[in-house]
Amino acid sequence: MHMTSRYHKNTLVAISTLMVAMLAACSSGGSTKAGSESSDKDAKMVTLRLFTNQPDRKTGQGLAEQMVVDNYMKENPNIKIEVEAIGDEPFRNKQKAYMASNEPIDITMVHSGADLNTLVQAKYVRELDPKEYEGDNYKFFSGAFKSYTFDNKIYGLPRNSDYEVIYYNKKLFTDNHVKVPTTFNELIEAAKTFRANNIVPMSTNGKELWTFGLMYQDFAQRVSGDPNAILDAVDHKKPFTQDPSFMKTAELMKQLMDVKMFQDSYMTADYGTSQNLFTQGKAAMWYMGSWEAGMASNEKLSAEFRSNLGVMSVPRVEDGKGKATDLLAWNGGGYALTTSSNHPEEAKKFFDYMMRADQWAKAAWDTGAAVPAQKYQLTGKESEVQKQLTDILMNGTSMPGASFIDFGTPGFKDEAQNALGKFFAGSSTPEQLINEFQAAADKQKH
Repeated sequence: MHMTSRYHKNTLVAISTLMVAMLAACSSGGSTKAGSESSDKDAKMVTLRLFTNQPDRKTGQGLAEQMVVDNYMKENPNIKIEVEAIGDEPFRNKQKAYMASNEPIDITMVHSGADLNTLVQAKYVRELDPKEYEGDNYKFFSGAFKSYTFDNKIYGLPRNSDYEVIYYNKKLFTDNHVKVPTTFNELIEAAKTFRANNIVPMSTNGKELWTFGLMYQDFAQRVSGDPNAILDAVDHKKPFTQDPSFMKTAELMKQLMDVKMFQDSYMTADYGTSQNLFTQGKAAMWYMGSWEAGMASNEKLSAEFRSNLGVMSVPRVEDGKGKATDLLAWNGGGYALTTSSNHPEEAKKFFDYMMRADQWAKAAWDTGAAVPAQKYQLTGKESEVQKQLTDILMNGTSMPGASFIDFGTPGFKDEAQNALGKFFAGSSTPEQLINEFQAAADKQKH
């Protein structure tokens, strides 16, 4: 079944509105206390269950999430919130098991697009009224609900404005006399120099496959100059096999593998492994999303690493039609209410509280954990990484608003990722990759 709410050509207009709103740095609203019923000292004790992919509760997004949980329990003493937090890959697997067994959790973290669509089709998540989340209490950016919308109904709310960048170790670049690349060819040359000096050029989490989909899409829009081209191919508006930009992009990805851009055994590396390689100074670059802004303030990481952490835009392709300022941006992770909740009314009160602009958005930005999907106020205490990420977003010239692997059906996502897995493992050619993308898209036809 298709996602019937699609991203149209006005996505750039919507996200441009987002950037203007961010530049205005509107102050957070929502001073009204939530859960006023809990002021009754005789209120019945209720335990809610929050299922999340943020196991580190002391730094980053896990800290921001825990701050909101603690705030709510302090204001509502009759509510206890039990947090089950595990890493992202086991989270995805366990969420499927919970869905299959109709496990009575109350609020779950969700990945938008195809993953959320699976939960929607299983009737495991509740429909929301978008009108309830308009106005000064929430301050969501225009278009933020699109990847949470199916058949014109929304089933969750986003927590972040996600976009892909390359984090890099400034000291490794300086010590090895490597120029920070602004073009694809410069990226290739940087990889050659780092390899010659026994340094991994770029760390990646090949085991999980989705990063390859994002990287392919990122460079595809730099080749074509059209951020919607790949989404149109998923949506049968143009074939993968008839647009030469897709083949050109596959050939660029092959070049990355040929120069050994990624670490040895990268196909078995998960998210944590790839991040550790970078944060321990063993890899010069890490292709990842804006949600990793918290590395700059994570005191578990060495002071040397934090002081040398930089952010660059993904390099442009020399003969491509796109720009380095074209962003692969979308609203990815968020939260949803489940239909299996034993306490649906109390769960909704906490959910609404958590998604207020003065809760998650404020906590995420103030702690340096992420770039929220809501307007937030600059504090003047931002890290250099936060400032760089904000500049990259502000200067974005075009944005697709969706990850192509999540734009179609769950079946398309599985087959597209499998095709990427074979290709990046060296088991298929650029031609075969494009043919498999096309076959996966064809299976979605009504």
